Amino acid sequence: MIKHQEFLKFEAVLAHCEKRVPEGSLFAAMEYGFEMQFFDGHNSLSESGHILAEMLMPSA
Repeated sequence: MIKHQEFLKFEAVLAHCEKRVPEGSLFAAMEYGFEMQFFDGHNSLSESGHILAEMLMPSA
């Protein structure tokens, strides 16, 4: 269940990033997420990414 929650958090942050880029592509969304430091070098949520996920998904 923990892996599933982590996946949902990642998806929520990625969707948030996708809304912020004009191209609307996943690649551009990931680049934006890296720039905003929501993702780390291993394509995982960083500490700030986890915080954003908690704000986006208050029940998670």
